[in-house]
Amino acid sequence: MRSDTVFSTSSLQAYLTLVFLCGIALALSIQPASRIAALRASNISYLPGLFHLAFVFLFGLFAVNRGAVVAANASARISHLKLILRFLEHIVYGLLLLLPYLLFSRALLSDRIIGLFILASYTAVSSLFFCLVSYRLELRGNRRKRNAFLLRYGFYGAFCLVPFGIGMSHRSLSLLLGASPIGLATRIIGEASAIELLIGFLVPILGILWLLTRRRRFDRRHYAV
Repeated sequence: MRSDTVFSTSSLQAYLTLVFLCGIALALSIQPASRIAALRASNISYLPGLFHLAFVFLFGLFAVNRGAVVAANASARISHLKLILRFLEHIVYGLLLLLPYLLFSRALLSDRIIGLFILASYTAVSSLFFCLVSYRLELRGNRRKRNAFLLRYGFYGAFCLVPFGIGMSHRSLSLLLGASPIGLATRIIGEASAIELLIGFLVPILGILWLLTRRRRFDRRHYAV
């Protein structure tokens, strides 16, 4: 069985890691109490949004991993449609595995059911973008016979942290938070504005379209030679 299929050993290890780490984040998001009745009365502080931040961030790491694995196993002539469907298989299955966590996390953020739906939708779209970026970087690394590990995860880290840092640096730049996965997650939890959501979704969507267009041009040049 190829390592890029949903039920391969490699994929199952990635899913198990994702579920385990998100489970830890969810556990750390729940306020501790000696008795259930004391849950609301506890003086111990907690971070109910920690799970949602970890969910978006860890799923992005998962997407980077899957993109590289698919690049190592897929044919160079795979069509755009098959490539997208292969990535969506992993993304949808990962979201289904984490669905119980998401449903439970609704109790941590009252009246945020729409926010959770938006968060899950954004995670799916951004993960597809990161799959494609990782796929492309891995292919380029293979052609040059270089390990693209640091490049893949360095890009992801910069994509998360740079817009987030700039957006947090000054109030006038706060809209840039939407360009960062962890930045948009914080805004969704805190009721993001329409323009923030637009920026958040538009960045990965435009990135997906650009990557697919670049791949088509590369394929034409490659086969013309």
